[in-house]
Amino acid sequence: MNEKMMPGLGELLRHLSTLVDRGAEQIYQQKNLNYRPRFTPVMRALADGDLLVSEITDRVSITQSAISQSLKLMEQEGLVNVRRGGDARQSIVSLTRQGKKILVSLQSHWQATFNAIDALETEIDAPLRSILTNTIAALEQSNFAERIQQARSEDASSPLSEKQPEKAPKKASEEKTQQRQSHFQSQGDNYARYRPTYPTELVEQLRQLCPETTLAIDVGCGNGQLSTLLAEQFDQVIATDVSESQLANAWPRLNIDYRCEGAETISAEDHSADLIVAAQAAHWFDLPAFYKEVRRVSKPGAVIALVSYGVPMLDGAANAGLQRFYWQTLGKHWPPERRFVETGYRTLAFPFTEITPQSDICIVRQWNLQELMGYLGTWSATRAAIAAGEDQVLEQCEADLTTLWGDPESTTTIRWQIYGRIGMVES
Repeated sequence: MNEKMMPGLGELLRHLSTLVDRGAEQIYQQKNLNYRPRFTPVMRALADGDLLVSEITDRVSITQSAISQSLKLMEQEGLVNVRRGGDARQSIVSLTRQGKKILVSLQSHWQATFNAIDALETEIDAPLRSILTNTIAALEQSNFAERIQQARSEDASSPLSEKQPEKAPKKASEEKTQQRQSHFQSQGDNYARYRPTYPTELVEQLRQLCPETTLAIDVGCGNGQLSTLLAEQFDQVIATDVSESQLANAWPRLNIDYRCEGAETISAEDHSADLIVAAQAAHWFDLPAFYKEVRRVSKPGAVIALVSYGVPMLDGAANAGLQRFYWQTLGKHWPPERRFVETGYRTLAFPFTEITPQSDICIVRQWNLQELMGYLGTWSATRAAIAAGEDQVLEQCEADLTTLWGDPESTTTIRWQIYGRIGMVES
């Protein structure tokens, strides 16, 4: 009896790509769109307007040669125009009228596609996109040919890399609280100094959704960065965190009541809150216990918001070094809960009537290299790497970024896309 062979990586990836593209093509046919799945990265990039070919390359996760091939086909099919820029070495790409018409139909499809990906990752219980992104970053650092040659020179019984099984997150409320205390204790001062603050637009959007503005509860408040913004929009704010260190560095306001307690035991009165928000914290909670508390303290029609911000992006060449540090250098040191942040909380259970945010919001800062390094030092994965014996991890990162940054005193733009799950707590 013939046994099925163990597939190689390329075989699996080609099969996966075929299955994904085949499903997309079926939807395009149902919509009567003459369109190929390979065009999507370019189309998504051009949704914001005309771009240089080099700018498209910076925005998408495919090679320059693949982009050039797609552009040639898209130009033949009347979807884009490619023209020379002011610099003869650069080409500017723009959508044609036909391309813009197709784009309108595609945008709702893309949202459904990402929802389907979220559901798939939940079904297989694996952050598939993060795994693939980490794999690509590792292969860009050391290509597959080099890895094969290294494997040939090693004992066949010693694999090149063994991934340790990921431990399941603890579920008990008390264990969750202890885990969060250990994770954040002694970091309050650095968090207050280096962590990015939220834009006022975020709180204004949340306030507009609330029936009243009597009480907001900020759960997992850290040093109160969001709490102080809430205090400008709500009469009273209860801000809670399990870390005494974080609360010791919290920003005081007369109408903010800071309390050291877990998300699963909120010391607020029944049916008293107009807004319950957890910013960059919900992935640490025992969610069923937290949601039970949310329903208890919420007024009918209150709003719940789980807010997170994604992996930061730098303008310019230094972004490549930052992404290497996040995905490759620190990849194995991020706690399992981090995958929920990387997917914008889309894979978290959310048993509420969901509300679509009014608009996209980003945190934007102008930082020099030293400010960025201070921020990177607050990352849990950085501290975990140092604890694991990688004492020079920050110094090596700074050396890498310095070669890409230029003058370390010059500032560059850094952005964090804000994601979230917003819902209404029904009575």
